[in-house]
Amino acid sequence: MKISYLVLIATFIACIAGGLIWSADHYHGKFLKEQQRADSTEIITANVLRTVTIMNQIVEANQNAKSQNALESQRAQADIKVAVADDDCARRPVPAAAADRLREYADSLRAGSAGAAADQPDR
Repeated sequence: MKISYLVLIATFIACIAGGLIWSADHYHGKFLKEQQRADSTEIITANVLRTVTIMNQIVEANQNAKSQNALESQRAQADIKVAVADDDCARRPVPAAAADRLREYADSLRAGSAGAAADQPDR
């Protein structure tokens, strides 16, 4: 009878050890799956942050270019005013056809730059 108890105890210990091994393998697999999911989430988050950073740089560059264009336009206006201040042509009215053409050109510049604005969606 003593040997049968030893066999029974050995079988019980083997079952416990097998259960522990199976449990460790099962939870290790779950751990690996969750770790892979977390890594994937971190990669997606990093890509989103990189995209937002690039968009912010583009918007900043666009704003700087607009500011530079406005400053350049103001300088050109001031230079033209100084250049024609004592000129006879400054006192004469601009012909209607020339004024209309300049307005059309200015409107086309505004329409072209409005489509490129980053803070306004295209419609």
